Amino acid sequence: MVTRGAVGGWRMIGLIVLLATTVFAYSVATKPSNGGGNVVSVSDTYNYAEVQGGGNKAPSWIGIVQVLVVHNGMLVYDTLQHNTITNTGEAIISACTARGATSAPACASGGVYIALSTDASVTSPTDLTCASELATNGLGRSLGTFSPVTTNSHKISYTFTNTGTTPVTITKVCMFDAASGGSLFAEDVLSNTASVAPNDQITINWTFTH
Repeated sequence: MVTRGAVGGWRMIGLIVLLATTVFAYSVATKPSNGGGNVVSVSDTYNYAEVQGGGNKAPSWIGIVQVLVVHNGMLVYDTLQHNTITNTGEAIISACTARGATSAPACASGGVYIALSTDASVTSPTDLTCASELATNGLGRSLGTFSPVTTNSHKISYTFTNTGTTPVTITKVCMFDAASGGSLFAEDVLSNTASVAPNDQITINWTFTH
């Protein structure tokens, strides 16, 4: 015969197990990556509309930046976060999606380049340049590679290698439409700086959903 006290005891044990599982899951989800960004599975998704309290349709052209650093063959830094699309970037989107239409502005086709920076100032839609942009030791602005992700999203990627003799701390990533000069399309300040030692590789995966 099962007594009321026994049932209550089993309920208490179940509650303790549930609490312990919840705490463990939270700890894993927020585990730091060697002082870098939070560890985020590349299969994770970010529901912008849900987080912002909107409807089922997210705003157009959302950019998410993933930064990976590999040291001696091992992943030591992994962060995934939203970017700032500049006012100039919005104008580029308008021009290129309207290309060919009557009275449409010109759409530059100089390519999509990714740049690294040591500047930590807050980004703004009015920004026109990428301050403290790196230009040497394999970390200079480079042409990204396009790959489709889904029917309404694509990714621009590039992997840099620090060919210098000293570590470099990356604090910001930027995107341009030209190999030099050009227009600043998007940018993002890293929530945690990324240290790139000599011979380390830093990969930027910039995904746009539209």
